[in-house]
Amino acid sequence: MKRLPSTISGLSFYFYKKQPISFFLFFIAPIILILDSTVIPYALKMVIDAVEGNTDKSNIFEVIKPAVILGSSAWIGLILLMRLQNWWQAYVIPAFQADIRMTVLDYVTKHSYQYFCNKFTGTLSNKINDLAVAMESLRFIVTWSIIATAVVTVASILTMMTINIMFSLIMTIWIIVSMFIIVVKAKHVNNIAEINADNQSDIGGVFVDILTNIIPVKLFAKQNFENSLAQDVQNIEKISNKKLILAANIYRWWIDIPVTIMMGVMLYTLIYYWQQDKISTGDFVFVINSSFLIINQLWYFSQSLTELFRVVGTIRQSLQLIEHPFDIVDAPDAKELDVTNGKIEFKNVTFHYNKGTKIFNNKNITINSGERVGLVGYSGSGKSSFVNLILRFFDVESGQITIDDQNIAAVTQESLRHNISMIPQDTTLFHRTVFENIKYGDQAATDEQVYAASKKAHCHEFITKLPQGYDTIVGERGSVLSGGQRQRIAIARAMLEDAKILILDEATSALDTITEKMIQESL
Repeated sequence: MKRLPSTISGLSFYFYKKQPISFFLFFIAPIILILDSTVIPYALKMVIDAVEGNTDKSNIFEVIKPAVILGSSAWIGLILLMRLQNWWQAYVIPAFQADIRMTVLDYVTKHSYQYFCNKFTGTLSNKINDLAVAMESLRFIVTWSIIATAVVTVASILTMMTINIMFSLIMTIWIIVSMFIIVVKAKHVNNIAEINADNQSDIGGVFVDILTNIIPVKLFAKQNFENSLAQDVQNIEKISNKKLILAANIYRWWIDIPVTIMMGVMLYTLIYYWQQDKISTGDFVFVINSSFLIINQLWYFSQSLTELFRVVGTIRQSLQLIEHPFDIVDAPDAKELDVTNGKIEFKNVTFHYNKGTKIFNNKNITINSGERVGLVGYSGSGKSSFVNLILRFFDVESGQITIDDQNIAAVTQESLRHNISMIPQDTTLFHRTVFENIKYGDQAATDEQVYAASKKAHCHEFITKLPQGYDTIVGERGSVLSGGQRQRIAIARAMLEDAKILILDEATSALDTITEKMIQESL
């Protein structure tokens, strides 16, 4: 099974390469900021020099015409290119985020049954959505903070060199010092950001756990208890969030100090060179404007770093979805399971959960075609494990399980489970209509086949009495229906699938004895 890249750069490139031209244009888009940061200020310099050096005011418009044309063209070009880039984002970014969500969802659902037993479903859902949002935030910050800062800085420094190399030297030294501070101080803030992102994900998981189990919460009057547990998790997040904000503010102070020193040195040097007639008034104004533009860009960059650290922390926390290896995978040459008779055999099967007591040790058993076999035993004796191994929710340690002499470890998991109908004791339904839940057993089934399966499962009668009949939404996990009603819908779903092998896990335990007898006859 192909793994997704588990690094930020690798995962970014994985999705960017699907729309290479679009994202290439996005990342070079900051080049247009040269118009605002360099060309327009230079046009202003040209106007000032022209006005200052012209004694005949009657032809002033003719004198400044080249500068006006240059500045106006740069301004109009900046507006058009920015708006064009924003327009194009509307077509690219929603598709980019949707691709991330669906790709990661498809990847996560390939994990084993045991993986989901040990995870908060709310946390998993939050991580998938957070990853899509954070990946776009990362692209935006890299484009309009990091790349934009580099473009503006390089363009301004090169233009300053045409005036006097001293100004470029002062600016370059300041930038090197600032970048050194960023590299040294950023790691600490980044670590706190990752902790905070993890804490935020924990909050989402706890909230979903409480809301999902709202019935026992109310039955045992534990609202205050659950709120207290949630508050404990929230307090941890609040502390890490506070630490992140404070660390980011201290980080900005370290950047502000060299800014102040640089501006003092730059201003003194400008005045000195102007006194010596080594630069014009226009040069003076241009260097000051460029310096402030770079300062503003770097300040914006330092502020964006707080968000960058938070985003990187969120992405790394979400990458845990991808970093976790698959427990159950199809063999490289896995084939489709072909069930003709349905004979199931355990051949010297040994199995235990993690490092616990062995549940099966060299287990041998044969269930022949057409046989109806019941498993009876104490809790923990291995009844559910027996079923889970047939469904390959877990892999055996040694030995093999075969269906019609085909090793289930050598066939695709999808084909294996497609040939088995499972009706669990604890029935959960999708938050969809009754009709959709029953048709889930066979998406190609006709309406008549759905109704026929419902009648066999003896649920047609109560379904027709629901407010919207078959179009009634059953609520989360089927909460609108009773336990017996949910079981009958699950039975109808399994009947509609009509698989070669049928497994019942106390599938009629919530039914009255009369209905149970009728359904057993239908089965």
